[in-house]
Amino acid sequence: MTGTFPMNVDGKARITFPSPFRKEVEKRIKLVPFQGCVYGFTPEGFDSWVDGLFENGDRHYNPRDHKDDRLRRGLNASAVDVDIDSAGRIALGKLDVAKPGRREALGLVGEVMVIGNGDHFEVWNADKWRAEQESFEDDLEALMFGA
Repeated sequence: MTGTFPMNVDGKARITFPSPFRKEVEKRIKLVPFQGCVYGFTPEGFDSWVDGLFENGDRHYNPRDHKDDRLRRGLNASAVDVDIDSAGRIALGKLDVAKPGRREALGLVGEVMVIGNGDHFEVWNADKWRAEQESFEDDLEALMFGA
């Protein structure tokens, strides 16, 4: 998934899922609050992402390791299953079910940006996203060439 799509959160805390992304996912996605925004995955993509966090050379997920178990449990507990409705909308309000106020704390009200980031998409508060992009543009050469 790639691209940037400005959206508005409606009165029922929904956004229209960008049509290019709808072609890449089924009718169900997983939303995960992470790093000041919300990551969105297919169910399979979410499982791969979580598993990939534990892959490091010969090291894999160890259910007897307290840190591994805590991280996996926390990620799975914070993930929210959301259906894409017949009008192509996703309900960001479902983020508040387990933790009331989560959506507002992330700034996912009013104008938001839906961006593609390879194997997943992200939903950002529009102002936070613009600041992130300004920082990226300032650092682009250093990120590309290690300057």
